[in-house]
Amino acid sequence: MRFFKTLLGSLIAKILGGLILGLLAVIGFGSDYWVHVLIGWAADPLNLTLNAARLICVLIALAIIAIIALPLIRSRFWPKPVEHVQNIILAAGLTPQTTCPVILIADVKSANERLQIVVEYSNFHRALGWDGWLKPRQVPLITLQHTIEGQQIRVPVVSSKLDGSGIWWGGENDSATNLIQKSTKYRAKIRFVGSKNDEQTYRFCLLRTSMNEAPYVAEVFTEQDLELT
Repeated sequence: MRFFKTLLGSLIAKILGGLILGLLAVIGFGSDYWVHVLIGWAADPLNLTLNAARLICVLIALAIIAIIALPLIRSRFWPKPVEHVQNIILAAGLTPQTTCPVILIADVKSANERLQIVVEYSNFHRALGWDGWLKPRQVPLITLQHTIEGQQIRVPVVSSKLDGSGIWWGGENDSATNLIQKSTKYRAKIRFVGSKNDEQTYRFCLLRTSMNEAPYVAEVFTEQDLELT
């Protein structure tokens, strides 16, 4: 198989090379042109030196333009990942009596006029003849105004009743449709959306546990733990 791949690659390279040489000949850059150029360079070495100096100047100018333009092009087409917050912690299962079994704790890294924090989750579902991850749902957690660098934020990601009979995504008054079911796998990400709609995400998985066994009500596996991508 490797032999045939090598043979095919060689044939393609030869065909492309022939087409390029033919195109150069058609537009006037065939073998006669280059012979004439070489004869001219041999007859007038000063002209060759002058052309070489011009070529070096052009290459230096192109290098300077590339050095100036490359950072702009990189920031436009390959921007660095946005970081609105840092030192992210998902504190899970603090006590058996907590009504916020999962809390987001983070430090603001860059100031924002508005910082929206949303959790987006999906659960693994099995049905007759089908299994897979359901379409993600989004639950707004909080909208912070005029955040400043170094500010610490603490936001409930999951809430529950005191007796653990109900546990759901979001705050205490969230919709019942966001209930977290027992024996169900959840994958989620927290979205930090800045005032310019630039977004930072933080991924994790969640399992519902028991009120009587640590970590109490909910267990979280972060993207560092599972190396999610």
